[in-house]
Amino acid sequence: MKTKLLLTLIGALALVLLVTVTAFRPDGGAEPVPQAKAAPVDSTVCIASKEYMKAHHMQVLDKWRHEAVRDGDRIHVTPDGRQFEKSLNTCLGCHSKNRMFCFLCHQYANVKPTCWNCHLSPKELSQ
Repeated sequence: MKTKLLLTLIGALALVLLVTVTAFRPDGGAEPVPQAKAAPVDSTVCIASKEYMKAHHMQVLDKWRHEAVRDGDRIHVTPDGRQFEKSLNTCLGCHSKNRMFCFLCHQYANVKPTCWNCHLSPKELSQ
C-alpha cells in the first residue's frame, strides 16, 4: 500500500513540475516559426505580394496546373500587366537558390508537398 501511495505521489509531483516548467517558459512552449531567406530580394519580381504568396502559393500552383494543362492557358497576367508562364519553373527561377526556403516552412507546417512526384528537384545554386 505504501509503495502504491509513493508512486502516485511521485507521478503527481512530476506532472506538477512539468506543467509549471511549461507554463513559465517565455515562449509558452511554442515552436518558433522558421525564418528562411527567400530570393529575390526585390519582391516586386514575384507574381503577388509576399503575404499573399506565403498563404496561397499552393492554391496558385494548383490553379496554374489546371489552367495550363487542361485549358491550355499558359500565361498569367498580373493586375499591373506583367506576364508570367504558368509553370513551377517560373517560381524556381528565383526560389531554387535556397531549398531550405521551402523545406523549413513545410516541415514546420507538417505538410508533404507532392511537387517532386512529377518535377525534378532543383539543385542548390551557389549564392
